Amino acid sequence: MNVPKSLYFATFTLTASIGVIFGLIASLQDELGFANSALGLIAGASFFAGFVGQLWLAPLADRGKTKSLLVGAVIAAALGTIWFALAASVWELIAARTLTGLGFGAFIPAARAVVTNVDPSRAGERLGRLAAIETSGFVTGPAIGAALNEIWGLDAPFIFLSLVLISMMPGLTRIKLSTEKPLPEGSRLVTARAIMNRREAVGAILLGAALFFPAGMYEAIWARFMEDLGASTLFVGISLTMYGIPFALTASTAGKFIDRIGPWRAAGFGVSIIIPMTFIYGFLTSPWLLMGLAMIEALGQGVGSPACQAAMVKATDESERATGQGMVGAAGTFGAGIAALIAAPLYAGPGPEITFIIVAVVVAMLSFLAFRLSNPHQSNTPLEETLYE
Repeated sequence: MNVPKSLYFATFTLTASIGVIFGLIASLQDELGFANSALGLIAGASFFAGFVGQLWLAPLADRGKTKSLLVGAVIAAALGTIWFALAASVWELIAARTLTGLGFGAFIPAARAVVTNVDPSRAGERLGRLAAIETSGFVTGPAIGAALNEIWGLDAPFIFLSLVLISMMPGLTRIKLSTEKPLPEGSRLVTARAIMNRREAVGAILLGAALFFPAGMYEAIWARFMEDLGASTLFVGISLTMYGIPFALTASTAGKFIDRIGPWRAAGFGVSIIIPMTFIYGFLTSPWLLMGLAMIEALGQGVGSPACQAAMVKATDESERATGQGMVGAAGTFGAGIAALIAAPLYAGPGPEITFIIVAVVVAMLSFLAFRLSNPHQSNTPLEETLYE
């Protein structure tokens, strides 16, 4: 069975509706006149809502409610996106971002479970393709937003993407799933506890937090940082698109590489690129150079993200896939939410150098713990035994 094309289209559109705000947040700030500190609140709302969606809603896909979850997630994202066009205050923007984050958090783990359950032996390849589509949506969103903003104004991108999201729902209702074996009610906590007792699974969760932690900082301050360096709103959108091109190309082709050498070795390659690039960003004074180094970092993320998801696939069985992917995603969005909250005040206070250094150090520490738990010679050791080594 092949992965339904409607799932790919919906994934692209959903992530585009999330990503559109990246390039427009500074323009919204200028129009509504809110402080830099509010940037972190708006970005953090999305990530913390995504945390809730991935941890508590995503497991519904393991209980036979995959289609309902996918459709409901798209409805929530569409409502949140149109709210951005209507918002007149910071609190409305936070509420709108909460809805879109909740939709993303519910949708993505279920989508990952669908594509991996088609053929778990090719999990890296399929997750890489889905990650490429996710990222393509994220980085196309800002470009769409910048272009429509230039032509029709700041509301146009949000109205356009909400309408496209609504058009995706009929296709999702027609998806034929490979399996729909619902788990007994009340088993979600049992499943989560079983996953958390596997050291490789916990390692994958920590790796997910490490890889996604910088995303919170980017959403909160990337546009502000770029514009402070002299970039236009259009250039900010282009920079995010240029980040996404190498990410998408790498993720779409790295899957077979991940399946061949193993997810943890592939993830090591990704982290070795991400950490030094993140450290360097704050010292740059040219938006062109910032964009160029971000394209290099994207190579690491393009390998690391699907490798992390594939590591969780190896640590779970078919009836646990959505729950496991939700836990990886929840860790990532929670970490990104923390990064979003601290990035704006750090940027306004000590400045970009300290902000990027702190984020790089956090990524390094989380990665170290993740790889410690993923030790292939102990991969079958229960977590409680590991803790007493």
